Amino acid sequence: MIVSRFIFRFLCIGIVSLHSTFADERLDVLKRISAAGAPALTLKMLDQAQPKLDTDLYEWILWEQERYKILSQWQQWDRLLVKLEGLPVDIPEQFKHQAITYKARAYIKLGQTSTARKILRDQLWQSDADAVVEYQTWRRLVIVSYLEDGRIEDARIAMLRFDQDFDSQEVSWLLLRASVLIQTGRYEQAVQILQDQTSWQAQTTGLLAKFRVGQISQSDLWKQVKSATAKQDKHPDELATLWALGVYAAEHMSPVDRVIALEQHFRNTLVSPLQLFELQADRLWRAYHEYAQLVGNRAELLVGNNSKWLELANNAAKATPIKARSLYALLMAKSDEVDIINGAASGYLKTFGTIEEAERNLLNHLFNHSDSFADADRIPPVMRYQLVDLALKNADIEEATRLMSGLTTYPEGTDRLSWQLRQSRVLILGGRYEEGSQIMQVLIAEYKEPSAENTDRILQVLFDLQTVNLHDEVINHFNQLLHIGVEPRQHREILFWIGDSYKGLKKYDQAALLYLQSAMLPDPQAMDPWAQTARFNAAESLQKSGLVDDARRIYQALLDVTEEPVRRSLLNHNIQQLWLNQNTD
Repeated sequence: MIVSRFIFRFLCIGIVSLHSTFADERLDVLKRISAAGAPALTLKMLDQAQPKLDTDLYEWILWEQERYKILSQWQQWDRLLVKLEGLPVDIPEQFKHQAITYKARAYIKLGQTSTARKILRDQLWQSDADAVVEYQTWRRLVIVSYLEDGRIEDARIAMLRFDQDFDSQEVSWLLLRASVLIQTGRYEQAVQILQDQTSWQAQTTGLLAKFRVGQISQSDLWKQVKSATAKQDKHPDELATLWALGVYAAEHMSPVDRVIALEQHFRNTLVSPLQLFELQADRLWRAYHEYAQLVGNRAELLVGNNSKWLELANNAAKATPIKARSLYALLMAKSDEVDIINGAASGYLKTFGTIEEAERNLLNHLFNHSDSFADADRIPPVMRYQLVDLALKNADIEEATRLMSGLTTYPEGTDRLSWQLRQSRVLILGGRYEEGSQIMQVLIAEYKEPSAENTDRILQVLFDLQTVNLHDEVINHFNQLLHIGVEPRQHREILFWIGDSYKGLKKYDQAALLYLQSAMLPDPQAMDPWAQTARFNAAESLQKSGLVDDARRIYQALLDVTEEPVRRSLLNHNIQQLWLNQNTD
């Protein structure tokens, strides 16, 4: 409650001083809200409360910098680029240089490394570039872009030139140097560079270098990874990195160890922030396939006899779930039989027992971030249901829409109406209005046994369509409901909402008619709060349609029964305006 009140205060209080303590407090609140896992709320509050550029440039820049940090932290690279492209041209040079750094980093993260290098070179080739605070950062980003492209030798040469020009001992630079050295096979140098560093990033990178040079055996490294990951104080970044290190340790161990390490890596919400430990989900698909083929060969199964492979997986599911998941994964990826694929997908999910956040993260990486299932239509429906839940939980409407589109079945344990309502709402929120409207058309046509609860749920989705101004479609859906036969209260409400849609279409006479019909149910003389609201809206619509005398009579009827001073004042004002406009005309 205290947090809610503070947020309300945050949104409502004006900006009183550009350098005030309160302004700093508000920015701190935003940082804490973002860190708590609500970046969408944070950005919305930023939009509402950020000082104007022409009011105080200094304060605007502080808030804008925080926006970039949040978008970067939550990997909203496209949104970040949109904001950066819209920056005014006359901003201070120092802030402009910071924006260029964010832009280059965003393009690198999106895989557009050549674009990033062009942006960086345009800055680095300027005559006074070496005097810019961001100069060293830009040169490091060029190295990072080479690493992302796999141009290891170019990265090494750029690193040597940087070392010649600067004697930097910053941890971030030492990590980048070590990364280049490891990827060029200079493991001992990497160990030496990082030996005095205490950060988890440096220690994990150092362990990889020691493993590569033979100072640590794969079994010892595997034990260290399992021991470190068993501790409860690890940030998801560190956990993902440690399990990536475990994957390297398991490369020459048993196939099941490779699957274990990779599954644990991808059960994290985030992947490792270190380039050396960024693993692709297709690596787990390959590990599944290798292990499954080994198991199938031992069982002397023939390739293509999918029913036998599925039977083997089902038999293994309870005792050895990792073996079963590997077999199921092979069938999902390789089989062309729909029943086998769906059976394998269901079996895969059942091996987890309860689907928690970690399992959804694993599914997200496997199906949303792999080449194997780049096309959403290839993802088995039972998997798509889980992924939709995850996308909605993360407020990723675009992803939920992509996954939901085209689904014609609904998950077990969910009734058809509930799933159709959810599907329609996601599509509408995702901008696929016609698809969402078509689903509602089918849903209402099949809605033969109306209940007050379900009708209210249908109305909530229709309000979404109304919000995006699909008034013709909404009127059709509302009329469908009226023909079915709903409760009197809901009949009255639906007439009102139809009136709203006619008003949205600027068909004010029809709107007035519907509002009055709503007001007069069930009693033509009704003047309860609902009836008064409906009559007021009818009068407004009549006024807009030019039927001034009708509008005046309805306003006067409302004035006769209204006692509240504020409402009486509003009604008197509207009546007066009618007289004035009529006399003017």
